[in-house]
Amino acid sequence: MLTRKGLFSIYTSKNLEIIHRLLSTKVVKELKLPKRKNATIKEKEVYKHFNNPEGKVAHSFPETFFVKKRGKTPDNFYIASNLAASTIANSIKKDLPADKLIMEINPGIGLLTEKLITETDNDLFLYEAHEQLFDKLAIILHKSQHRKISLKQCDFIGLWKMGYLDKLDDGNRVELLFDKIQRKEFDDDTCARLFACIGSAKFFKDFINSIIFQIGFSAVGRFEMFLCLPPPIFIQLAASPSAGYFLYRPTSVLFQLLFEYEFISKIDRKHFLPWRATPTNSPKVGKILLTDFDYMYLIRVVPRRNLFQYCTPNHLPALWFYVKQHLSSRKKQVIPTLERWIPGCGPRLIVNAKPTKKPEILYPCTDGNSLPSFVAPSTSLIVNDFVDNINIFTQFGNLTPTQILTTFNEFINWPEYESCAFVDVLEKALIKMHTRPEDADDVLSDDDNEDDTKNFKEES
Repeated sequence: MLTRKGLFSIYTSKNLEIIHRLLSTKVVKELKLPKRKNATIKEKEVYKHFNNPEGKVAHSFPETFFVKKRGKTPDNFYIASNLAASTIANSIKKDLPADKLIMEINPGIGLLTEKLITETDNDLFLYEAHEQLFDKLAIILHKSQHRKISLKQCDFIGLWKMGYLDKLDDGNRVELLFDKIQRKEFDDDTCARLFACIGSAKFFKDFINSIIFQIGFSAVGRFEMFLCLPPPIFIQLAASPSAGYFLYRPTSVLFQLLFEYEFISKIDRKHFLPWRATPTNSPKVGKILLTDFDYMYLIRVVPRRNLFQYCTPNHLPALWFYVKQHLSSRKKQVIPTLERWIPGCGPRLIVNAKPTKKPEILYPCTDGNSLPSFVAPSTSLIVNDFVDNINIFTQFGNLTPTQILTTFNEFINWPEYESCAFVDVLEKALIKMHTRPEDADDVLSDDDNEDDTKNFKEES
């Protein structure tokens, strides 16, 4: 029987029966990958790779995890190599406080889990979406009953769906998911270190919204996240204005304002399952999707601890709407657009006597050739980063995130703000948002109306 310290937090009776049955039987021999007739070139390549001595560690995965049919990038990836697990574990345990909770999303067959158990003494919470992977995890947890380890079945990457259902029926699904995590204030220390392999940009949109509206897992506090993700997702999130409207979108600006982020390293994409399908030769997104296609990026992301010093919680929804409204097109001009909200405000931006200060780079990249030149480093927040020589032709798409934050700070502090049309439109947008899911209007896709790939090609 399990000891009280060996926590298996799996809340359905069916899952609990699986755990007990697995722990009372002998471990079966790992299955070999099947040799299919008429296998595709991709399948043959996958099977060849994972039939070498290093790759056989991944044979515990179900066959369906090895080959991804052509289509969209999967929402979740799994570590399928001890080498990748070691690289990630070294980053997670670096300067790790002894009392810091570690959360692992979709641990799969537990390659990283075993290293975290062996190399740290921290409490460990696991969130796995696929029940067919519980058998391997159950064996690992049974060997570590002296540790506080929790396992829950949850599609963590699809957390936004749970949040939307909670909004429809006034439920508490998200709250129950974090019921064992000690809540902290947003400006306090982080609640946990979290690791996940992510293939969906919607995860970041949900995380942004959770901070803006202080709901979901941001209501628990801040999480220090170590993430593995395909390069195109990070390239869009960290894009600078020089990348052009095709990449530099509202999500890019909000991500860079709300989070500190650090690029750590590249890891061979063959160490993760399922393998990503080769992108189509689209004239608009093909080159972007092929950037560093043979790798996954390991990054560190954490919400800014001092965020509320630069934008108070009650003004965060206005910042969110301000960015989405004014970055919907790169060609929107700053002064004419703001004068539609507050007539005659333009001269206040042009004739500005306030001192200008530029933000500082927080995590300089040690290798200048490791990332595309248009990927912006994380910088400090600042509200007096005024645009040099601003005029009526200056476009929002040319402003950096801190410059956009500066114009927003000026805008909400003008005396006409409270009675201007912007406030009314904002209230209507918030009502609309709470009655239906938000559209993915700035996720990298091949259906954008504004063809602005010239800057990308020049920078590449």
